[in-house]
Amino acid sequence: MIYCRILGYLFHHFPALNIMPFVREIVTINGQRQDLLRLGECYYNFFVRLFKANEGSTPVTSSYPSRRSFDRLADMIENMLQEAPQSPQTAKKRALVRDGFQCAVTKIYDWKSILNNKELEMKVMSEAGRTGSTHCTHIFPESTDANITAGSDEARYATSLWAILDRFGYSALREEFNGSNINRLENVVTLEPSLHSFFDSLQVWFTETEEPNRYKLEATHDIFLVQRPKYATFSTPNPQRLPLPSPTYLAIHAACAKVAHFSGAGEYIRKILRRMEDTRVLAEDGGSAELLHMAMLS
Repeated sequence: MIYCRILGYLFHHFPALNIMPFVREIVTINGQRQDLLRLGECYYNFFVRLFKANEGSTPVTSSYPSRRSFDRLADMIENMLQEAPQSPQTAKKRALVRDGFQCAVTKIYDWKSILNNKELEMKVMSEAGRTGSTHCTHIFPESTDANITAGSDEARYATSLWAILDRFGYSALREEFNGSNINRLENVVTLEPSLHSFFDSLQVWFTETEEPNRYKLEATHDIFLVQRPKYATFSTPNPQRLPLPSPTYLAIHAACAKVAHFSGAGEYIRKILRRMEDTRVLAEDGGSAELLHMAMLS
C-alpha cells in the first residue's frame, strides 16, 4: 500500500517542470497491479537511500578559534570570503557571512564566530542575542555529488536521485551539482543543530510563500515547531557574491519530505532503521527480510 501511496503523493506534491515522463510511466503500466507495485517500490527504494544518505552525514561546524583573530567585523568577513566554496568548510564560512553569523531561522548566533570577533560580540551583547552552535546544512545531500566513486553507496543514491529528477523535468540540475558545486551557497543554509537534524531527516521543511525568499516552516509533527518562528525570511548582504538558498532546491526538498510523510514511507523507514540499529542477528524464519532488503540498499 505504501508503494501506491508514494506514486499518488508524488503526483500531487512534486513541483514538476515537466510531469509528462512520470505520467507516461504510469499510463504505460495500464493498470497492471504488479508493474505498478514494482514502480512504487523503485520510488520507495529512493526514499530509503535518501534517509540513509542523510543519516550518515556529518554536520560542518565552524572551527574553534584559539585567539581573537579580528577586531573589525569587516576584516573577518573579507577574510572568510577569500576562498571559493569548494569544500564544506569554506561553504560553512560563506554561509555564515551571508546568514549574519546566525541560524537563518531561529537567529541564534554562532558562538565560535563571536569569540573570533570583538565587534560581533559587542553587536550580540547590545541586541541581547542568543548564542549557540550552528551547522552548515545541505539542501541536497553531499552524496549528490556527480564525481563520487562508481559503485559506492553514494553513487547508488545519486543514480536513483537523478533518475527521479529526470522524470520530473529537472535533468539540468545534474550539471549544477557537478563536483564541488554541491557546496554552492544556493544549496546550503545555516541552521542550529536540532533544526539541522529535523531538516536532514525530512521532518522539517520550508514551504514557499507569495513573498520572495519568505518561507513557512512546516513539520511532520507540531512538536518540532514549538518555540520556533512560524516563518523564515532569508536575506543576503550581497546577492551576486553571496546568493540565497535556491527556491527550487527547497521546493524539491519540501516535496520529498511531504511525500515521505503523507505516504507513510518516512515513518516506516525510520522504524526499520531503528530495528537495524538494535538487530545483531537475522531471524531464521524470514522475519528480518525487510531489514536485509534495506541493508542491501544502503
